[in-house]
Amino acid sequence: MNSNYLSAEQAAKALKVSLQTLYAYVSRKGVRSLPIPGTRKRRYWKSDIDRLLEKKVPAPISRGPLKHESEITLLTDSGVFYRGQNAVDLAEHSSFESVAALLWGFKEEEVFGKAPPKMPTLVKQMDKLLAKESEINRAIALFTLLEQANPKAYDLSPIGMARTGVDILRALAAITLRTTKVSTEPLHLFVARHRGLSPPLGDLVRRSLILSADHAFEPGTVAVRTVASTGVTPWHSLISGFSVTLGRRGRSFEAIHRFVLEVVSCSDPFAMVVGRIRDGDGLPGFDIGTVTSVHTTGDPRARAIFDSCNTLLAKDPAFARLKEVTAVVKEITGVDPSFALMSVFLGWRIGLHQKDSLFHLGRAAGWIAHAIEQYQAGETYRQPETYQGALPV
Repeated sequence: MNSNYLSAEQAAKALKVSLQTLYAYVSRKGVRSLPIPGTRKRRYWKSDIDRLLEKKVPAPISRGPLKHESEITLLTDSGVFYRGQNAVDLAEHSSFESVAALLWGFKEEEVFGKAPPKMPTLVKQMDKLLAKESEINRAIALFTLLEQANPKAYDLSPIGMARTGVDILRALAAITLRTTKVSTEPLHLFVARHRGLSPPLGDLVRRSLILSADHAFEPGTVAVRTVASTGVTPWHSLISGFSVTLGRRGRSFEAIHRFVLEVVSCSDPFAMVVGRIRDGDGLPGFDIGTVTSVHTTGDPRARAIFDSCNTLLAKDPAFARLKEVTAVVKEITGVDPSFALMSVFLGWRIGLHQKDSLFHLGRAAGWIAHAIEQYQAGETYRQPETYQGALPV
């Protein structure tokens, strides 16, 4: 994180002001700083200094274009930070519920109550009709009915939207597990109980949900924020995020799932990898030849799940093959596995339906946070356009 901060001397020199003026900027111009442990000095957030150099000031919250600033998630070359806290560290010791509440700007006890969302009879009937569909298709079909059955969704205050978020997570967990029985227990325990997982595997589910929660302004998040800015409830905002996953991103998940099945059943990982590279078939889940990753040293979320699997599944044949494949790919291409690959593998390992994923359950927490933040910034007005078509006669 050092590259993201400047010392007081560096910041003052960049701004061409005295140290006293720099100190005044902390309160007058929103320059953020942190103490340096063991000293009386502070370090200053570089992006705030850059903003002042460009003479940009934070825009007041008002009705206007889609908000592109966020206080939710920071991405750096080597880390993901939820409201300033390292996501990998949170995955070590926090509950998914407490992290979801953190993303929403509340404490867990303020929003996670004991009343489950209502699941009307029509939802149960439709769920049976949609049994062959993925959890995304089923969620899109059922969320409108669930919104109507839970009218507190129309409370668009921050805490009202957060409490609706709880209903959404609990309902989506049931949809992902292909049951209509909603639980108010911690979601990773609900998953573990439903899938008959050991406590260590259940804890791995908890870690995965936390690390899935948010990745800043990825395409699904942009869709959620755009729709939330119009004043719809979080149920409908999330439908837009799910819809994005049905595009090329969704097909990518399907390709990764097929690749995982190939990995866990292959007898010669080295030959399989070399053959795919030679034939131009690609290696889904390794993002080779793309610029989609913001983490230049590898995704820390993927690394955290991989290390946990390495500990918990040390004697598991399927993970052993995945480990071999990742080693071969690393040797040949220098590329590490993506978080999507590890998420799909974990879903397969705990016996989820091949069309379902824990990733979307985790990501829903972040999308709810973005819906809350965007709506509170003010509804968007009609956006200006540049017409380039034929002129009227």
